[in-house]
Amino acid sequence: MKALPSLTTALLIAASPLALGEDWARFRGPEGSGVAAANTSVPTDLSKANTRWEIALNGDGHSSPVVFGDKLFYTVTPTEAQEHREVVCAQVSDGKELWRSRFGFNKYKLHRFNNPSSTSPTVDAERVYVWWNNGKESEVFALDHSGKEVWKQELGKFESAHGGGSSVALADGVLIVQKENLSEDSFIVGLDAKTGKEQWKRKVPAKLKTPYVTPVIRQTDSNKEAIFVSTDNGFFSIDTNTGKDRWTFDCKFEHRVVASPVVSGNSILAYCGGGAGGKDSIVIEAAPGATEAKERYRLRKTLPYVPTGLGIADRWFLVNDGGIGTCYDVASGDQLWRERLVRKCFASLIAVGAHIYVFGIDGDYHIYEAADTFKSIAKGELRAGIHATPIVAGDSLIVRTDEKLLCFQKGTDA
Repeated sequence: MKALPSLTTALLIAASPLALGEDWARFRGPEGSGVAAANTSVPTDLSKANTRWEIALNGDGHSSPVVFGDKLFYTVTPTEAQEHREVVCAQVSDGKELWRSRFGFNKYKLHRFNNPSSTSPTVDAERVYVWWNNGKESEVFALDHSGKEVWKQELGKFESAHGGGSSVALADGVLIVQKENLSEDSFIVGLDAKTGKEQWKRKVPAKLKTPYVTPVIRQTDSNKEAIFVSTDNGFFSIDTNTGKDRWTFDCKFEHRVVASPVVSGNSILAYCGGGAGGKDSIVIEAAPGATEAKERYRLRKTLPYVPTGLGIADRWFLVNDGGIGTCYDVASGDQLWRERLVRKCFASLIAVGAHIYVFGIDGDYHIYEAADTFKSIAKGELRAGIHATPIVAGDSLIVRTDEKLLCFQKGTDA
């Protein structure tokens, strides 16, 4: 089996915005790629011998943690106080809790697979940012690194039968919130990260399906763009400084969009689906800073619905909700391989160098090589369900199960 040519070099230079030592500060890492640079210290053996620490969650939540330096932030709905949610800060080095802030909310309608702590926070050097539905309105707020509230904004009703899901993203001091929903007040807003003041707002009317997408951020020649996709509004790119459209493309999706866009070079992949899985997809071409996009092709087989895939070295690596993994050639759309990875899957894929990690709803996991032919590296069971996408924190892998946060690092025994 031959790995993709110069894969590690491609990851370090082009495919991943996450350099060694950089923080995993938002959903699926910096800019939303899901790819960390090659780091041989991140373990593929997820056994007790490599377990650095465990944190009992004592509550529910599908959100991913985020990291800045030695601080880990996550959200949870406590078992003993289901009318509250908490933002918790712990140390990456030893799992010691530093603080937790509690917020009340009114119960609201949720999909049976969803829960109130489903949106992931994002963090920078000064603040951690959270957006969620409080039962009456959606709200976004910032806490400093000691847990003190810095600012808070109420953004109006968020109407959806499924509850929340989209996470916030940061780009050069602008906090981006996608409040695209079935109310008349449907929009995407850019807020000043320091103050919470509105910098720009783009109306995105929605009548068919509420999306649960977190935008991908991409560098252009001048600044950055945020890339979104939804059933009602198709593919579109927004200038993160001004909120103005760079390009739009009607992908004519009929089903709900949950997974975030996946980028490989100038190609961008999105897909939609329903309860039975993926239904449709599209790959468009739009270079960074482009003012228009064009369709390249559509993938038709073994499509995901919930899990977001990876774009690595001119290959799409995907896993569908039924746990089947696939690899496609980005240039042609040809399928290179198809393999059973886990039993069922909602968590998105992440990669560390040439290793891809997938975690299943039943607690099973599979680690395999990013290559043109399938090569299994490791697989096993963590004995608790997994809905949240894992994260990389330096030389550690942190996995949120339905019961615990688990930190894996080579050569450590809890």
